[in-house]
Amino acid sequence: MSWRFSLVGRLVASLILVTVAFGIVAAATGSFTLHREINEAMDRSMQEAARRLLPLVVDDLFGRETAQSPRELAEAVSEEEGQRLIYQVRDSQGRVVLNSHGAPATPLTAGLMRGFSEEAGWRVYTEPAISGTLFIQIAESDQRRNEETLEAAAGFLIPMIALIPLSAILAWLTLTRFMRPIGRLRAEISARDGDNLTAIDTEHLPVELAAIAKSVNRLMRRLHMAMEAEKEFTANAAHELRTPISGALAQAERMIAEATDDADKRRPRQIKAALVSLSNLSEKLMQLARADAGIAAGKTADLPAVIALVVADLEQHAENRSRLSLEMPSNGTVEVAIDPDALAIVARNLIENALRHGAEGRTVVIRVDDSGGMSVINEGPVVPAPDKLLRRFERGATPADGSGLGLAIVGKILQQTGATLRLNSPASDRKDGFEAAIRFASATATPGNTRDGFASGIA
Repeated sequence: MSWRFSLVGRLVASLILVTVAFGIVAAATGSFTLHREINEAMDRSMQEAARRLLPLVVDDLFGRETAQSPRELAEAVSEEEGQRLIYQVRDSQGRVVLNSHGAPATPLTAGLMRGFSEEAGWRVYTEPAISGTLFIQIAESDQRRNEETLEAAAGFLIPMIALIPLSAILAWLTLTRFMRPIGRLRAEISARDGDNLTAIDTEHLPVELAAIAKSVNRLMRRLHMAMEAEKEFTANAAHELRTPISGALAQAERMIAEATDDADKRRPRQIKAALVSLSNLSEKLMQLARADAGIAAGKTADLPAVIALVVADLEQHAENRSRLSLEMPSNGTVEVAIDPDALAIVARNLIENALRHGAEGRTVVIRVDDSGGMSVINEGPVVPAPDKLLRRFERGATPADGSGLGLAIVGKILQQTGATLRLNSPASDRKDGFEAAIRFASATATPGNTRDGFASGIA
């Protein structure tokens, strides 16, 4: 599944974005607070250094002649302090009388006010001594302070940045684990179809998903009741129509026989043709009702024997006798997993479709092979998108009469047996024509998921 369409992916991305956003805000706030606290700590350090140095400076200055020029006193501070602090000792006139190693020879500040000041990139603390006759100034570079702040900020920013991908992985694994019940529920719902409307087990589902599953179960119960009512109506209607249709056909035949000329026979013949069409539709509806009832599974049939019987029955009609070409397997017997009556319905519908919708007067080839497959091939124009003909009452662009149920009945029966159906147009190894190829499950094999098997067959 694509990342941007995945619920887990969206949640992980959202969590990462929120975490990063809060991390940036926290880092900015923390860095500001850290910078302030570091400055306060360094200021206290400068004050402490000034108070410690004052006695040393006073002793040193009173122990030498006043005419001496200013000198550096590198040994007056520790090595650590000398790395970041410098100082100057100035008299009341502002002249530098003593300075540390690395301190500039010129005064650090123009004035000598007690406290902190900022001068030319230095943070300076001034402390007066001996009644304002001496002043000690401790200075620290602003650059040094910024470096300390950056180092401290990096100490918590780097681990936070490093934890972002780890957090994403943990979030992904956690969400994937908690989303598994959704995947199981989706699989359970996907497994339901017109032949499988059993209730979904809600015992092991979370409360939120169990409510969805219960709603689906109620929907499937209503759907099952509607489908059962439809099947019952179709079967009853088709069964009840057979008798009156047969009676009407007999009356039409009698009217044709009693007519004295062709003009008088024209209307009875039209009535007969309409009744024959209605009789065929009734028969198809009966077959569809039987297919919906699940007549196909659980039995085996001798494929060549059943196909030969169907072809022989169709050849009893004079118009079909010269149009059927039957190719049988060499070993004579091929057992397949399908009810013999259902197999006969499948074969009859395929062959009748080929005869009715194929090129007029051209041969229809019925081929049975040793591996449990059969195909029905007829000549004629190419049919675009042949798989859509598996829908009920779907007919192609053909002038021939038909109900649009033949292939739907075939598909319904085959999906119950694990057989696969492939519709090809043009037919295999031809430039035109139509081919319906079936691969039956072996009689010794256990049919798998019939819906999946059928779908893979017509892909």
